Amino acid sequence: MAKLTIRFEIRQDKLNQDGNAPISCIMSVSQQRKRIATELSIPAANWDKSAQKAIYRNRKEFSKISGGNKPSVLLMESDIDRINGLLEKIRSRLNFIEDGFRLNDKTYTVENIFSKYQESLPSIGKKMVEKQKRYIPTVPDFINTYIERNKASRAKRSLGVYSQLKSHLEDFEKWSFKKVTFDRIGLSFFEEFQNYLIEHKASLNNITIAKQLSTLKTLLGYARKHGIEMNQSFRDFTIKRQKLEVITLSEGEYRALKEVDLKGVSRHEKARDIFIFLCATSMRYSDYDQFKREHIKGQTIQLTMKKGSKLWEIPLNPDSISILEKYKDLAEPLPKISNPKLSKYIKEICAVAKINEPVEIVRYKGAEPIRNVYPKHKLVSAHTGRKTFCTLSLERGASVETVMKWSGHESYASFKRYVNLSRTHSIKEMERVWGKTEIMKAV
Repeated sequence: MAKLTIRFEIRQDKLNQDGNAPISCIMSVSQQRKRIATELSIPAANWDKSAQKAIYRNRKEFSKISGGNKPSVLLMESDIDRINGLLEKIRSRLNFIEDGFRLNDKTYTVENIFSKYQESLPSIGKKMVEKQKRYIPTVPDFINTYIERNKASRAKRSLGVYSQLKSHLEDFEKWSFKKVTFDRIGLSFFEEFQNYLIEHKASLNNITIAKQLSTLKTLLGYARKHGIEMNQSFRDFTIKRQKLEVITLSEGEYRALKEVDLKGVSRHEKARDIFIFLCATSMRYSDYDQFKREHIKGQTIQLTMKKGSKLWEIPLNPDSISILEKYKDLAEPLPKISNPKLSKYIKEICAVAKINEPVEIVRYKGAEPIRNVYPKHKLVSAHTGRKTFCTLSLERGASVETVMKWSGHESYASFKRYVNLSRTHSIKEMERVWGKTEIMKAV
């Protein structure tokens, strides 16, 4: 008995109005052939002829294969998976029909199988096929695709922000009874979503809300570059950002940290040494984490920054050299401690060193200020080291341009967020420029 053969191909001679090629199923029995329209179409550049299936192409690959042509909609991996899944469903249905003839020992032709297939169309979901043709993911669904595509190149913590955004958008859908689709996300949506986060997410302040809105804008830009059509009015939405407090150690606090007796607690001593090194070099935690002995070049450190991927060079100084000398017998230049543990230990060490200056932190929930006062040691983290370096270097007389070169900052706008010149320094500079003054007596 003859056996059914099935293959899929695209019809480049019958492009539809979108410029896509229809996908056909060709079945053969005893040299008889029958072509079945699948109701699906695809850009020719997304079709693998030898494998007889859809294949994902990024924008660069698509343009190269299609001779510079741009897709009307760039298909995502999820689109490709759905198309291939539906083609496999058609194949399985045709094989099931053939098995029915074989089990009943009945001869059959290609027309017999085609007739049975037509009868079965409602059961394999013709409506699903039509939906597949025009499928555009909702924004929460698209976030899953974004995370999957970028998990190898983006930090886990960074992708975590996208997971949080997905959760907030799904909660918004339940609250508003509206699906968040790309055509709906315009200026009005951003205003509504912002108000929702303020009014219904008690744990979020304006800073975290601004981060969520900024992340959503970044996601929309990514989706647009990948061919998804959307409401462009979202670009007119302005995100209001609150200026953050800059937490640094003063000259006296830095000295107290170096001299404090840590009672022989090993984890504290190592954490203190690492933190002093960060304060003396402007290193970020991410660069400390990749710091190797081969990055020490004579009297300088040279490495490619993890953030920004730029070559960074800074001269060593007595404080940084003394720390490196202390650990010269280790394989690595410094002991290794995770970021969360390092920040935890630094807070404990600063408490022992009595770095307790009260610091007022103001956060806003909508227009409502929320004020809290903390001892400074509770606010210190690993990143405080980099900010301390910038501040103390300026206070010790280095020029802004020099400190920016040392720290690797390319713009003054980003650099100034790292500087918190002390009141004492401000007074000394006024005296240097304008002359020393006597303390005014109360009148």
